[in-house]
Amino acid sequence: MRARSEEKRSEKKKGKLEKPANHYKSPDDIVKDKDLSPAEKRQALNTWEQDARQMLTASNEGMEGDQEGLDRRDSHRLGEVVRAKDKIGAKPKHKHSH
Repeated sequence: MRARSEEKRSEKKKGKLEKPANHYKSPDDIVKDKDLSPAEKRQALNTWEQDARQMLTASNEGMEGDQEGLDRRDSHRLGEVVRAKDKIGAKPKHKHSH
């Protein structure tokens, strides 16, 4: 039974790292999560930042999703991610111009 419990915990952590917006209300909640190591927090915030930048780019190009914009809390949240990364000493990923 113990192995199954650890496996569930491992799957949940994997989800937090790969799809942080589905597991946290805000990027700042990642900073406060005591279950994640500093490296895992950086990874989760990097993922959220990448997703936010992709949403912002898609929105700017007129490729909004069906539900996008219905709830203001579901905005791209890039600024929140950058501030959360700053709290843990991580630098935002700067997208290079072409």
